[in-house]
Amino acid sequence: MAIYQKITIDPRFEKLPLKKLIVIFFILNLITIAFGLLAQFILPPEIPLLFGLPQTTEQLTPSIYIILPAITALIISFLNSLIAINLDGQYIKKTLAFSTALISILSLVATFKIIFLVGSI
Repeated sequence: MAIYQKITIDPRFEKLPLKKLIVIFFILNLITIAFGLLAQFILPPEIPLLFGLPQTTEQLTPSIYIILPAITALIISFLNSLIAINLDGQYIKKTLAFSTALISILSLVATFKIIFLVGSI
C-alpha cells in the first residue's frame, strides 16, 4: 500500500509559458493580501486609496480595502493565464505572462506604499 500518491498536473497548465514566473506572482499576490489583512492592526479606520479622485474625502476608503489592488492583480493574473492557455502564439503568451508580473509588482508597490505612509510604523 502506497502512502504517497503521485501529484498529477493538469495538462493544460503545461501549455503556459514561464510557468514558474506566473506561479511566483500568484503566490506574491496571496502574500500581499495576507500582509494587507495583517496591516489592519496598524492602519487607521480610513485610508487614501482612490488617488484618481480629487483631494477630498472622496479618496478615503475603509482600511480593509487595502487588499483591493492585490485581489485585482490576482484576478487579472488568473484571466491572463486562462487566455494564455487557450492561445497558440508564443509571443502573446509571453506578453500575458510579463503583464501578469508587471501588474503584480505594481499592486505590491501600491499596497506597501500606502501601508508605510499611512500606518503607524
